Amino acid sequence: MLFRIFFLLALLLSIAPTANAQLSAGEAKKKARELLSLGRYPEAKAALLSSREAYHNDKEGQFLIAVCNYHLHALDESLSQLLALGDNDRYPFPECQLYLGKIYHARHEFEEAAVRYKHFLSSLPPNNHLRKVVSNEMRRCQNGLLLQYKPSMALVENLGPAINSSEDEFDAIPSPNHPNRCYFSAIRKGNTGGRRDEFGNPADFSGAYYSDIFAAQSTNGQWSLADPLPAYLNTSQHEILLDINPKGNSLFFFRGLHPLKGEIFIDSFRDNTYASPLIVPFIGPNNPLAGETSCHLFRDTLLLFASNRPGGYGGYDLYQSSLVRGQWSTPVNLGPQINSAFDETNPFLLRDGRSLFFSSNNSETSIGGSDIFRSNWNPEKKAWSTPLNLGLPINSAADESHFRVSADGFTAFLTSSRKDGFGMRDIYIAYFNDFLELEPILSTAPATTPVNKPTGQANPAQAIVATPPATPPVIAIEAPANPTPMGPTPNPPPEPVLFTLLLPKQVTDTLPPALSKAAQYMISNSRVRLSITVFVNKAQVPGIALFQGLKTAEAAVAWLQQQGIDHSRIFIRALPASWPEPDAARQALAMRFLELSDTDTTDYTPLRQLLPAAAYPSAYEAAVLYKVQVASLKGEYRGDLLSKYPDAMVEKSHDLDFYRYSLGAFENYAQADAFRRQLLSQGVSGAYIAAYVHGFRLDRNPARLFTVRYPQLKPFTG
Repeated sequence: MLFRIFFLLALLLSIAPTANAQLSAGEAKKKARELLSLGRYPEAKAALLSSREAYHNDKEGQFLIAVCNYHLHALDESLSQLLALGDNDRYPFPECQLYLGKIYHARHEFEEAAVRYKHFLSSLPPNNHLRKVVSNEMRRCQNGLLLQYKPSMALVENLGPAINSSEDEFDAIPSPNHPNRCYFSAIRKGNTGGRRDEFGNPADFSGAYYSDIFAAQSTNGQWSLADPLPAYLNTSQHEILLDINPKGNSLFFFRGLHPLKGEIFIDSFRDNTYASPLIVPFIGPNNPLAGETSCHLFRDTLLLFASNRPGGYGGYDLYQSSLVRGQWSTPVNLGPQINSAFDETNPFLLRDGRSLFFSSNNSETSIGGSDIFRSNWNPEKKAWSTPLNLGLPINSAADESHFRVSADGFTAFLTSSRKDGFGMRDIYIAYFNDFLELEPILSTAPATTPVNKPTGQANPAQAIVATPPATPPVIAIEAPANPTPMGPTPNPPPEPVLFTLLLPKQVTDTLPPALSKAAQYMISNSRVRLSITVFVNKAQVPGIALFQGLKTAEAAVAWLQQQGIDHSRIFIRALPASWPEPDAARQALAMRFLELSDTDTTDYTPLRQLLPAAAYPSAYEAAVLYKVQVASLKGEYRGDLLSKYPDAMVEKSHDLDFYRYSLGAFENYAQADAFRRQLLSQGVSGAYIAAYVHGFRLDRNPARLFTVRYPQLKPFTG
């Protein structure tokens, strides 16, 4: 990462001032270039905008403003400014193509980014050292094209402005004792000592802020403003958090005048307070004064760290050393299966002792700069597996590092410099579909303390029953206040649970006859697909209520499967609705049918006629609905994203073993795309548009069957 930053700054400084520029424009550009070299992008932009000539008539000034906007995460503005400088791919500076490539790369438009990088590459002399740098970026775009179609492992969210700022936050480590607390490092305004030069002397203009360590607390998914740790920890030097021991009573941190050269200390505090601190030097096998960094102390007896010492495979490699009878063993390189000719840093080992996560900027396998990888130890082969790139949205076109998993085994923190963040680097949280720990290995020898693997699932599905109306198989039912739980449906089905039918209101009975009618209808019409919608109380916690509603739908699917209906013909979803009388346990189920045909003439009864007492977005009445998917999880969503944005929904298809969460409800593709871009700009990585016809989700190819009848699908199908 540091190399990429230095490369960009050197590139900017190399652009010569325009020979005949007016003095005011020349002074503004000179000041801007100096500020850019210091990474002070807002001030550089302000300097350029202070000269009317610089931003109105001077192409170099306009280019530098576009560069500032790129670094300030105003990608759309930077893109339009750069495009306005060119004509038929002819630009006043070759670097315009480079920054166009970087913008498209940051937006994950990998193909267009590669084209722009290629244009810039063609402007470089054959022996120019930048050719290798740009070629690596083109290779990363190719990797991105391959990885973008793989299923995502997790939902990734920015921790928000309470934690992140317009400056630099990184290296978050969850508390071992408190599930809603984390500690992190930050280089930002207000840190101890103010701006200082490389020797630690105050320097208001040319200096930079040094790193301090902070603590933050989450309540109901909302992070409070971060607080710096006490002054005895945060000094006028760099303090960078490295690790916290499993008991949570010792903090392992770096201190030095340079972020890569200094000393390592251990702060031992009692009862999780800082009243009686004890800071002692850490005497380990690594040499932090020589830049050996990224330390991870596993169970106080195994040290993993990154080093560029001689004898490695190139750049920074990962090493390990064990504490045996009070002595650290000679560090051992983890070998070519992990290390490469590039940089491998920020190792982290899960509690199972066999799952290694680390960052690497190997252009053969990464999407952007540094990506996060996973490798598993095979005790039989005594070797690490080939590292797996965690893919999108964990990784991006930016740098990802400092990956740490929480005690629950499903949640992780990471650092990223992606352009949808607030500043240089931000801290993100990832909610994984699967439990990350490996299963314990049975052995007669003493082994790792077994970890109880969470299932990630809510309570078993609940039985549902009711009677259909006399007219067509479009049914709505309401759940009882205390539905009876049931596991996988036995054979024969369990005793039915009573439901109240909304239409007509006076009818009450059991659901199996209603489902039986639906089954008969589907058996006699082989092209028919069934969409089941469960409406849940909007007043409940969105993630929990929606997941419970989908469990109700899954119970209905299980009953239909017993009647011989292929589950591949059934699509289920859960939506929030407002009820006139608040009832935390209230649910309503509706069934609708769809025939996959371009000549479809099925008469669809509007949902509002079925649920006259419920209020929900009118877009759900439309034949064509667009939503923006934001997560794929194997259980209920535990974050606060679904409460921040409107029209949350969870759905499930037969061919997937996970649940898909989406937001928004639009009849117009352009509106859905604008909402998607809004989510991306606010840190919701990996958001994309999904289309529905009469409540049934369709991918692009099946949706093409309906484009004649519903032309509004054409933007989605391409």
